[in-house]
Amino acid sequence: MKSIASAVLLLIFSVLVHSQSIKDLVEECKQTVPISEELEKSFLKLEFPPEEKTTHCLLDCIGKSLKVMDEKSGINLAVVTKLLQEVEPEGVIGEEQVRCATEAATSKEDQCTMAFKLYQCFEKEFLALMKMKLDQGE
Repeated sequence: MKSIASAVLLLIFSVLVHSQSIKDLVEECKQTVPISEELEKSFLKLEFPPEEKTTHCLLDCIGKSLKVMDEKSGINLAVVTKLLQEVEPEGVIGEEQVRCATEAATSKEDQCTMAFKLYQCFEKEFLALMKMKLDQGE
């Protein structure tokens, strides 16, 4: 179960340690996930409207771009293990997050919905860290 939670944490935080910015990732994912100009502006402000299916698919695309998620297994644990150590050396994750991540990763829903559910498990941490990164001009 900790592997799944670690994978989810990495999906959310890998943007922080990866060379691509959120702007680069959104730009790249626009090629496969059509988004409106309004939604793009929202994403670049780190606002991910939960009711929009496009949001779900964008997060799935970002996960795949960072090689954290894939079509076959859903989560690439090899990449997760490597990058997680850069983000959180001890990999401490709360029980509630572990439970949330496990449920999301084992659900029988489509990839986009699964990616969004995984994002929601760590939304607070993701947004805090992404805002910090933006404030630092990265």
